[in-house]
Amino acid sequence: IVDADTGYGEIDCLARTIVEYERNGAAGMHIEDQEFPKRCGHLDGKTLISQLAMEQKIKTASENKVSEDFVLIARTDARGVDGLDAAITRGNAYRDAGADMVFPEGLRNEEEFAEFSENCPGLLLANMTEFGKTPHITAKQFGGMGYNLVIYPVTFQRVAMGAITRGLQQLHAQGTAKGFEDQMQTRQELYDLLGYVPGETWGFNNQI
Repeated sequence: IVDADTGYGEIDCLARTIVEYERNGAAGMHIEDQEFPKRCGHLDGKTLISQLAMEQKIKTASENKVSEDFVLIARTDARGVDGLDAAITRGNAYRDAGADMVFPEGLRNEEEFAEFSENCPGLLLANMTEFGKTPHITAKQFGGMGYNLVIYPVTFQRVAMGAITRGLQQLHAQGTAKGFEDQMQTRQELYDLLGYVPGETWGFNNQI
């Protein structure tokens, strides 16, 4: 699935967005009810478009799906602006407008996720991001509360950047990468992952 933010413009832009994403291989996308320019869902100071305006966006997106199999996900950031009850109200309205799945952003604990699921029945997405409003909840726990999809949108970027920063600091201090070589993916591990056999021709210079 892909993150389409607020749809990249007005209604006509949103219609083009869903068509292009689907044509380029996405299985689904989520759009949100923040005003543009949006803020991270786990930051304060967000503002929302009206519920009616978001319903119109969802209706347009739904009508422009190329395939019925494409999953249109409606995200609401109302929890951090108007409270959980408002998020539930919007979630149900967005589902009625044509969303296949609802994504409540920025919920604060398991109790809120469970309450949202109970009062907004249907397909649901949970966002498990670190250092935000949501505590660590396992995928199994989310499933038990009725959530069908869990995303980890920045997890491995954070892992990678943490490792890169520590590696650069050690390289700067010691002048060699030898000290953290055991933390790297080896050349053979890379070859095994790619199914690459040295000496085979790929049509370009095989210097990996």
